[in-house]
Amino acid sequence: MKKTVLLLLACLILPVSLAHAENQGGKGRFMKHMMHANPVPNYVAVIKKNSQTLNMSKEQMDQVMAWNKANGPKMHDMVMSVIAGEKQMAEASMAGVSADEIIAMAEKVHKTRLEIIVGKTRCRDRMLKILDDEQWTKLTAMVSAK
Repeated sequence: MKKTVLLLLACLILPVSLAHAENQGGKGRFMKHMMHANPVPNYVAVIKKNSQTLNMSKEQMDQVMAWNKANGPKMHDMVMSVIAGEKQMAEASMAGVSADEIIAMAEKVHKTRLEIIVGKTRCRDRMLKILDDEQWTKLTAMVSAK
């Protein structure tokens, strides 16, 4: 009985939690989308948040911020494209759109996800050149701890 009540409560609370998360605005919501859209860590966000702990020099931060400025907007657009594409597929499925059309939508989302992963891996490679070995070790420990 106790397990049934807990399961029922979980089923009732989860949709409310998801609705609350969906209604979050700004950066928090985007970061949830970012994590959903790709499995590769967001090194720049962690560096920006922990620059003092990482003992980042001004020159290093300038390089990180230049990378972010050059690549952040494209990454943002790709992540939002994945989210919109998934929503479009769900709506298409409920509307009875053909399987071929839904598969084409899925292939487009998959291609964008791959582009995100390629970009995030290029970012990792750039951060490896900017950070020294000790900073990289600290950074990866921070990322792993999340």
